[in-house]
Amino acid sequence: MRLLFEDGFSIDKGTGVGRYTENLAAEIGRQPGIAVLPGLSSEMITRIRPAGARRIAYAAWLETGFQRQLAALSPDVAHFTNYLVPHTRKSKTRYAVTIHDLTAWNLPEALPRMYRMYLRSAIGQAVRSADIVLCPSNVIRSEVMERFGLKEERVRTAWNADSNLPRLSIEAQERLSSGFRKRFVLHKPFILFVGTLERRKNLTTLIEAFARVAQTTDLQLVMVGRPGYGFSEIETAIQRRTSQGQCILTGYVGDKELSLLYTLADLFAYPSRYEGFGIPLVEAMSFGLPIVASRIPASEEVAGEAALYYDDPLDATGLEEKIIEALGDSALRGELGSRGQKRAAQFSWEYVIQMYLDAYQSALKSS
Repeated sequence: MRLLFEDGFSIDKGTGVGRYTENLAAEIGRQPGIAVLPGLSSEMITRIRPAGARRIAYAAWLETGFQRQLAALSPDVAHFTNYLVPHTRKSKTRYAVTIHDLTAWNLPEALPRMYRMYLRSAIGQAVRSADIVLCPSNVIRSEVMERFGLKEERVRTAWNADSNLPRLSIEAQERLSSGFRKRFVLHKPFILFVGTLERRKNLTTLIEAFARVAQTTDLQLVMVGRPGYGFSEIETAIQRRTSQGQCILTGYVGDKELSLLYTLADLFAYPSRYEGFGIPLVEAMSFGLPIVASRIPASEEVAGEAALYYDDPLDATGLEEKIIEALGDSALRGELGSRGQKRAAQFSWEYVIQMYLDAYQSALKSS
């Protein structure tokens, strides 16, 4: 089977969808009988500013330059990992598309208005054009089928998988830890969050809960990720609710530094209002890091019994209580960590890859 992955610039961003695409292409390429073709060139489009103009140029390229290159390479399946699919089809190549979530419909206030409208149009086109639609969780599969009236056989669940972060030796941890702690003035036990710093992740609620806990417990909050929509709200909450040095924003960090943070943290917090999957949950579980999370369907599907849940994502008191419960009970933290490591094994590439291969085969058999 000849496969081609088109990521819509997501790999360049180095965030969730980009990491997913990069790891998926690498792991799929290791399977016998599979050839992953080199990505098609759209380099000039990456230089276009602003983002809205770049999206228009990219959509035009999908209908023109992409189609010409696709016809020349003639892959069996083209997998569009970032929801954008050409309107036209000028080859026999089958189209697979990943729809990561339906934020544009289910949490519209988490997106800028124009981008929300763009997403609704693009995702609607994608599910109409694709031979097979892939969703990262059963939750999103059900949402997509209901929203677009798709038949079950056209929509498959294909989980995201562990991002294979490196495990650091004790020597490497000690070497990196000293410089990292000094760089970010990290000198206390800390709660960790990983993800884009955006409204959907509900970080103002986390900051409020942390501020209350920090009144009686000497600890820090470390948030890892690039700023996203609503970041100014997060900055305001930090300024109003925390003291100097209590809340650390690291920005984007490399794999070794991220591994170090998962290793050193006391607790992982994931208060998101809406998710399609949540790769950081799998990462945290794989490191045996106990988790406190909002009780939303996707997080429950991923973390299972490896997390301590609070019911209403916006309830800072509920989150505060679960953080205190976890921090005050070392046996509970150990049990959550142990459950997490067992749970993370279910999201190994060895298992997940077969979900994708089955989906591609289904696309090839579709009429």
